[in-house]
Amino acid sequence: MNQKVYQLTYRSKALPSIKTEQIMEIVDTAIAFNRQAGITGCLIYDRGHFIQILEGEQDPVDELFKKIKKDARHTNTEILSTGWTKNKIFNSWNMGYIELPEEIKGEKEELAKKAKEELANISTMNDFTSKVFWYNIHSLLTETKFYK
Repeated sequence: MNQKVYQLTYRSKALPSIKTEQIMEIVDTAIAFNRQAGITGCLIYDRGHFIQILEGEQDPVDELFKKIKKDARHTNTEILSTGWTKNKIFNSWNMGYIELPEEIKGEKEELAKKAKEELANISTMNDFTSKVFWYNIHSLLTETKFYK
């Protein structure tokens, strides 16, 4: 099997003082950097937690993660999974970003449902990292105490 896309999923805890503007700076910087590095992915922020999946060639993804880990706007950065797959799942996103404020419970429920559907549709071993990404989003959104 010719697997060519490296994926890395991690989670971290935002500093309590983080502002929306700072998160948008992260996203804007990621879009510019990722476009040049051939990296795609998605960043989720909810209740003080980040979950992100990065996709691309292994060396650029690993180098980017080293920079992310040093970023002072979050702590407890933990790799959840790495792996290889045939295709990017966020192929057209240099960096997708979703923020989930408390007041949009209906939309949260829809995203949790989408995460559950994604989990059900991912069935091959080489999609394990994306499965970990969706599992962590589902855990965060359904308040299963996974992030308490």
